[in-house]
Parts: sequence; C-alpha cells; structure tokens
Amino acid sequence: MSTLTGMNGFGRFGLHLLKYWLDRSEHANFKIAWINDDKLTLEQALKIIEDEIYVPINKYYKISVRENEITFTSADGVKNSIIYTTAPRHEIPWIGEPEIFLECSGKNTLRKDCQPFLTGNTRLVNVSATSWDCDKTVIYGFNHVEPLDGAKVISYGSCTVNAFTPLAQFVHDKWGVLDADVNVIHNIQHYKLGDPKYDTLLRKFCTLEKQGPMLLPFLNPERFLVNYTVVPYAGVSVIDFRFRIERPQSIDAILHELEHGFGDEGPLAHMYGLDETDRGPEVHKCTPYSSVFSRDQARILGDNLYLRGYFDNENSVNRYYDLTNYLSADNA
Repeated sequence: MSTLTGMNGFGRFGLHLLKYWLDRSEHANFKIAWINDDKLTLEQALKIIEDEIYVPINKYYKISVRENEITFTSADGVKNSIIYTTAPRHEIPWIGEPEIFLECSGKNTLRKDCQPFLTGNTRLVNVSATSWDCDKTVIYGFNHVEPLDGAKVISYGSCTVNAFTPLAQFVHDKWGVLDADVNVIHNIQHYKLGDPKYDTLLRKFCTLEKQGPMLLPFLNPERFLVNYTVVPYAGVSVIDFRFRIERPQSIDAILHELEHGFGDEGPLAHMYGLDETDRGPEVHKCTPYSSVFSRDQARILGDNLYLRGYFDNENSVNRYYDLTNYLSADNA
C-alpha cells in the first residue's frame, strides 16, 4: 500500500516532481494523491502542462479531467488520478489526509508556517527548499538513513546542497578535506528571460555557503567559499568543486574511486554521473544525477582536487523524490 502524499505548490519544482513521480509511480513507495496551488487555477495548471517543453508530461501521458480530478494515463495504460485544489494555505481541503505533506510552494519555509499541515494522518512535512529553523535538514545519500528522532518538519536542502554535501563527505572519507570552494554558474527560469532585471550577471548568496559547514563538521566556515552567479540563460547550470585534500593521489586513482563510489554498489549509487569527456551542459537536461562530472576535466594540482560538473538545478527533485520515497517505506 503506497504512502499517500499531497503536494502544495505547482511551480517549476512541483512540475518536475509530478513528471518524475509519474515516470516511476508503478514502483514508488508513495502516491501523489493531491496537488494544491493558491495561484494557479486548474485550467492554468493544465495549460502549463500542455505548453511545457522542458518537462514534457503532455508528450508521454494522456490527460483527462473530471471536475477537479486530473487523470494521467501512460502509454501502457497505467492511470494516476490526482485531486487538484486552489485554496490558500490554511484552507487546503485535504489537510490532514496525506501521511507526508510535500511543501513545494517555496513560500512556507518557516517551521511555524508548516505547523498547520501536521494534523490528522500527516506525520511529516518535507520542505522543498532550505529551511533554517526546520527540525532537521535531511540530505539523501548523506544523512537520510539517520533516525528522524521526532522531527516533523524537515527540509531536503537545496539543489546546490544536494549536489555538494554527499560528494564532499565521500571525498573527506577517502582523502580528508582541508578546505573547499564551489563555483556555481546558475541559470534562471525561462519565463524571466527578457526581464531587464535578469539581463545581466547577478552575484547572489547561496544557501550552501552557510548550510555546508552546518552539515559537514570537517568544513570550516572560514575556509569555505561559494561563488554563485546567476546568468541570463535558461539551460543546465555549471557547478565546479575544489577540494584541498590531506592525502592526495594521482588523478587516475581518484577517478577510479569516484567511479566505484558512483557505481551500483557504491555509497553514492545513481546520484552522480561521470562522463569520459566534457559534452557541454545541454545533454544533461532532466538528468537523474545531482551533478555530472567529466573525467577529462578532473585535475590534481598539488593537494587540490578540481572537479568540473553540470547540474540541472530545476531537476533536483530527483533527490527530493528519493528522500520522500525512502521515508515512505516506513523508514521514518
């Protein structure tokens, strides 16, 4: 019996999550039974699905609507029906029905704003953004197997936190991390292109710079820097890592360990990709990986390890899905 979940917010993250779950619904431990968005009517939501190119739900599923219920039928006849509502946060009609509340609106990142969702059958709220006062930040592949110890409002972190944290722990366990830098060239949503505000480079604060040292005790906040730049471009983003390591090896030896770690039996299985050559960003659209690195761009310079990567930040829902799927299997 699948764990029932309900999703609040049908923006870019919610759209990706819906597609990612639909593609895996037959084997998932959870079912998305409800979606609520306080801004988008049912007709507007359907229009977004119909017109979307980047996340082509309409291409792979037949969509039918009866009153406020949307049914998605796959090519092999699998049907998934979801109730769609448009209520403000405090008036969502299905509050208390799902076991896990998927807070994907980007609005309710404070613990107090998520408290009303914890009623009835709902035992957990999973926030799809950084939450500084949540009970626990849970990163799949890093600390997701730890007991929640009564945590009711959790955060999955962010796209950059998920891309960095499990890998940084792996590198530290293997070679000892003394300090690190992250360089992020981050895209913007397609609908913002043409807005004068976004027609230039924007230097911004990244939550990883604060959250990384909070999650990783070996990372000294005074020796960790995230250079985060938003560019007027809607494609796949760039994320490059530098780790100064205590026990450097040859780049071939390090790549061998990374390949094993990313493999089916490794601790980071299916979370990171390792390409032979740098194929550019666009081949990684909707990648299931938190980031994909290029062998031919990996370097050891002295005691510094450099890894060049790409990540589809919009599709960081892959780790949010993995976390929800794990917690739905009576692991909470």
